[in-house]
Amino acid sequence: MKTKGIYIIIFSMIMLGLVAGFTATVQAKSKPIEIVLSTYMPTSYGYLVIPLKNFAETVEKESGGKVKFKFYHSGQLYKGKEEFAAVERGDIDMSAPLDIYQTGIVPELGISNLSFMWSSPASLQKTIDAGLWDLGVKDKLLKHNMVVLGVAAGGPYQIYSKDFPVHLPKDLEGKKWGVSGSTASKAMELLGGAPTTMSSGELYMALQRGTIDGCTRPALTGLGRKLYEVVEHLSFTNMAYFCSFLIINKKKWDTLPEDVKDIMKKAAKERDQEQLVRLKAFMKEAIELYKEKGVKVHLATQEELAKFKEKMLPVYEWWISKVPDGQKYIEFTKKHH
Repeated sequence: MKTKGIYIIIFSMIMLGLVAGFTATVQAKSKPIEIVLSTYMPTSYGYLVIPLKNFAETVEKESGGKVKFKFYHSGQLYKGKEEFAAVERGDIDMSAPLDIYQTGIVPELGISNLSFMWSSPASLQKTIDAGLWDLGVKDKLLKHNMVVLGVAAGGPYQIYSKDFPVHLPKDLEGKKWGVSGSTASKAMELLGGAPTTMSSGELYMALQRGTIDGCTRPALTGLGRKLYEVVEHLSFTNMAYFCSFLIINKKKWDTLPEDVKDIMKKAAKERDQEQLVRLKAFMKEAIELYKEKGVKVHLATQEELAKFKEKMLPVYEWWISKVPDGQKYIEFTKKHH
């Protein structure tokens, strides 16, 4: 009887072990893949942030819960110029940095900021979708441990000024300007201004303290960062653009199942197009929003724009001198915009 009892105990322990092992396996299989997606952009940057949130939600839904995102915004983890390096290191899995902040690392990214290259965000997106970044940008980013899932057009750059209007290039001469990248910096030099590269989060304080006299940024930045509180004038020139590109750390990407990769690629394309739709809607209402905030808005005439274009034309030659194969990007744009 004792022997039989021992056998029963041993059998029970074996069964419990098998059940525990099976349960652990099931739990391991059912545990979702966690992806950390971080953006420095505040939620007030609607057409940039909402598509990112929708991207994450779409992937979670389409994967049947296989993927779970941790979404951080408003610089909760990293600031604008820090996110690129954070993805490269693997400190975060994903981000959507702006191209113009990374031109010191990948000079070709300055293509979107070339003066008067595109007539509208849709024109820029058309060029991107035709394969602009396939000319070499994606390969260079891959060397920085990043896989590009999508590229979306951002809004055109305008001119904000504290207590003086800007209608012609001469109005910028001798003034200090906050700009967002090397291409924009060179363009401002050609216009006679003194540029200082700074992130959007630094602009309000710099304008308030008089460190700069004005800045060049999209209309979204002025509303999202409340620049209307520290400037009196805004000139709409649509002189240059930017892109936000959705990237994932390559090592993280390589660990994902193929079906999840396919879902993320599809959702990324949807994010690009959603951003364009939201951007178009925003541009229609932006002018009135600024007027309501008490800002004096000037819409540049064709004659005024011609003066700006003439002054800024040499920026193309300068850019090509910095980007060995820059001419192919410009020629590609001329064919596909």
